[in-house]
Amino acid sequence: MKIRSIIHSLVLATILGGATATFALAQEATPLPPPGSPPPSAINDPTLATTPPPIPDNDPRACKKVVIIEDIPYTWDKLEKGTDTAWVAYSNGEFPKSVPVFAKLAELGHPVAQRLMGIVYFFGQGVPLDYRTSLSWFEKAANQGCFEAYAPTAQMYERGDGTIADPGKAYMWYNIAVAQLPQGKERREMVERRDAVGALLTPAQQEAAQKRSLQFVPKLTVPPDISELPDDFFKQP
Repeated sequence: MKIRSIIHSLVLATILGGATATFALAQEATPLPPPGSPPPSAINDPTLATTPPPIPDNDPRACKKVVIIEDIPYTWDKLEKGTDTAWVAYSNGEFPKSVPVFAKLAELGHPVAQRLMGIVYFFGQGVPLDYRTSLSWFEKAANQGCFEAYAPTAQMYERGDGTIADPGKAYMWYNIAVAQLPQGKERREMVERRDAVGALLTPAQQEAAQKRSLQFVPKLTVPPDISELPDDFFKQP
């Protein structure tokens, strides 16, 4: 399975799920549908038009999480003003209208926006194609525990897209993804990808990569207070 297939599935999941992360797995996918047509699902059959089941907010795989500090919940909800319009523009390929909206959120640390910026730079959607920047955004989302960012981050390290190929880091991210998948086809496919990378490592290197994956703890960004933002933050491009 090629990295573009996985990232295409992320594009579809973004369109289908909006600002709430959806269950985008490492599956074959079809290109974005033309405007006005029902979106195909991110699975092998391009004739299907069903939406992948959403990840519940309390699921550890959810990309966007509530940050609790001293029993006080911090969420991204108030900072997502205007994103509904931006999602529609993005789905229609109007990248100059939509990408700047998500870029501002990504800079603040919004994990869904960070994942989307990984997609944007991977395909050059309204910005110059830049694998290095794409990997940076994917990994930032992955470090926050964004499940949908694990496989793209792993594959970019596996292939050396935007970086020197690093099978140790690829193995680590694949293993983190495997740990969060239930038994089934998707998990078996992820295990196959992890083991293929593991075959490139010495036993000691594989043990070290596995240890890093087991020690992984997401580091969530605390959403800023809306009063701290510039006056023109919500201004649409």
